[in-house]
Amino acid sequence: MSNNKLETERQRGEKAKLLLEEPLFKEAFDLLKEEYQSAMFQTKHNDDDVRKALWQAYHITDKVENHFKTVMETGKLATVQLNQLKQNST
Repeated sequence: MSNNKLETERQRGEKAKLLLEEPLFKEAFDLLKEEYQSAMFQTKHNDDDVRKALWQAYHITDKVENHFKTVMETGKLATVQLNQLKQNST
C-alpha cells in the first residue's frame, strides 16, 4: 500500500476516533438506540410493520457506529505500517 493511501487511512482513523470519543456523538447513538428499543417494546402485538422498522433502525444505528470503529481500527493499522516503513527507510 502506498504511503499516501496509508496516510489517508491514518487521518480517517484519527477523525473517527475523535467522533467516537465525542460525548455528543456517543449520546446521540445511545439515545437513538434507547428510543428505538423503547418504541419496539411499546408496539401492539399486531404492529409487525412498525416493529420491523424500529428493529431495522436500531440495527442500522449499530452499523453506522461500527463503521466508525472499523475506520478507526484501520487508521491504527495504517499508523503501525507507516511507522514500520519509516524505520525500514532509515
